[in-house]
Amino acid sequence: MSENCARLGAACVEQRDTATALPSDVDRILIDVPCSNTGVMRRRVDLRWRLKPDELQRLVTTQLDLLRKAAGLVKPGGSIVYSTCSLEPEENGGLVRRFITESKRFELEDEQEVNPVKDTVDGAYAASIKRIR
Repeated sequence: MSENCARLGAACVEQRDTATALPSDVDRILIDVPCSNTGVMRRRVDLRWRLKPDELQRLVTTQLDLLRKAAGLVKPGGSIVYSTCSLEPEENGGLVRRFITESKRFELEDEQEVNPVKDTVDGAYAASIKRIR
């Protein structure tokens, strides 16, 4: 992340390890979670043979855990941007809605999905989730 911030000239980014961050003291969090990579399958042909059915559930469990951890760090009025390079609803809107339903402290601000067939770019998903209390 440090290399990307330097390359892009993003001096406003502060990296923190979740183990050392204090609860409810962060304004914004970006979570680019590990995912199935189905949005970039055209560039990662080997994925067609590597991705197994039980892998998706394992990834969803990890993704939800990361989102819950981030939720404990963001202050009221702050937001989380959750992103994947997946096309799978279970990893994207489905997971975000599940989190919001169970949390009650967050609301969906916006979400965008990019489809490789329709948009002629790699597939991706991002949601902005705001802490309301």
